[in-house]
Amino acid sequence: MHCKGPLDARIAEGGLFLFDGIIRGIMEPKHPKFVRWALMLGIVIILNIFFVELVQLVLPAPQYDAFCPSSQVVGSYDTQDACLAVGGQWTANPPQQTVNGTKPAAGYCDPQYTCRQQYSDASELHARNAFIAFVVLGIIALVAGVVPIGSSIVSSGLSYGGVVALIIGSAQYWGNAAIWIRFLIALAGLAALLYIGWRQFRD
Repeated sequence: MHCKGPLDARIAEGGLFLFDGIIRGIMEPKHPKFVRWALMLGIVIILNIFFVELVQLVLPAPQYDAFCPSSQVVGSYDTQDACLAVGGQWTANPPQQTVNGTKPAAGYCDPQYTCRQQYSDASELHARNAFIAFVVLGIIALVAGVVPIGSSIVSSGLSYGGVVALIIGSAQYWGNAAIWIRFLIALAGLAALLYIGWRQFRD
């Protein structure tokens, strides 16, 4: 009867090691860096497209025509009372002399003054609500990005996607925000970037 010697045992062990390496190479392929970066960038872009569409679906933006509907027949408001009756803004002209029997207009009416103010207030409220929604979604993405999920690319994509969501929400509300709100937005954005840098790129 032929007995396996030490050489046969080493060959068998080497074969098992080679087989295990092949299986690991198939199950855990090493992708080039540009593929990993492209996947992470795709996650960031698609995630924020999803956020934008979600916010627009849940919080539709006010439409100007809903506040100031256009009409085929535009009325003439030559007096202050007629102008104010439709919610307009009356601008009086300085007294002028009659020329060739024609009396100058007493003033000018902006009939869409009130409805335009209402549209502006609704737009500001929508910008604030959209900003809050983007902040919430961005924080959720940031939290999901720092939770161990077994994929550094997905975690990084969620983290960077959360930062971009905060930037988008801040950009929409920046012009209407008070100075102290803008300061807090900048502080929160800086803190988020520093945390991601510390979390994802430790030396």
